[in-house]
Amino acid sequence: MRKILLAGVATGALIAGPALAADMPVYKAPPPPPPMVYNWTGFYIGAHVGGGFGTKDWFDNGDPLGSHDTNGFIAGGQIGFNWQSPSNWVLGLEADISWADLTGDHTDIFGQKFSSKVEWLGTVTGRLGYAFDRVLVYAKGGFAFAHDKFDFARISDPSRVASGDTTRTGWTVGGGIEVALGGNWSAKGEYQYLNFGSDSVDLTFPDNNFTFPLDIDQEIHVVKFGINYRFGPWSAPVAARY
Repeated sequence: MRKILLAGVATGALIAGPALAADMPVYKAPPPPPPMVYNWTGFYIGAHVGGGFGTKDWFDNGDPLGSHDTNGFIAGGQIGFNWQSPSNWVLGLEADISWADLTGDHTDIFGQKFSSKVEWLGTVTGRLGYAFDRVLVYAKGGFAFAHDKFDFARISDPSRVASGDTTRTGWTVGGGIEVALGGNWSAKGEYQYLNFGSDSVDLTFPDNNFTFPLDIDQEIHVVKFGINYRFGPWSAPVAARY
């Protein structure tokens, strides 16, 4: 009888074992988190330093009075917004303003000295770029502004100076590379060409208020290095971009 009972228990275990195993939960490892990529979307604010150089051509009723080069330093700030598409194209708007100290002068064959100084520059541009994850390559273009001061004097009487100043408008194109740093910070290098065409400027002798106009043609090249801080999360899962 004992042998019969043991044989029955063993047979029942063999039959029930697979059924019990089938009812046990199977452990599955959680899926890995989606990879994170840099996302350029968001508002940003920053600062820059750099230098500028260019030329100023002077005319009196179409007659050339010579030209001179201008060069010096600039420093300022920028504010803007980027939007990154799922295909990594980046569209943006940016406004910047720079204190400037771009100076130059020349003397013509008649002993007349012409001097100029760019006191500040500003641009409002659209940007189009492509993001290679943490590296953004972009082109930009739009409106340019500059405030200039001009002086005229004769070498024979250098103490008597006619002066004038004006804020000029023009256009600009350029491009640059921006690299994401830690957190929400990024650094950039940028080149811009600014063209202001020809404009008439009134120069006045202060001793007798005598005023006369001269036409001045101006273009400027600017190289800037800057840093930006972007508001909002700097990264997102790959799946979240689509």
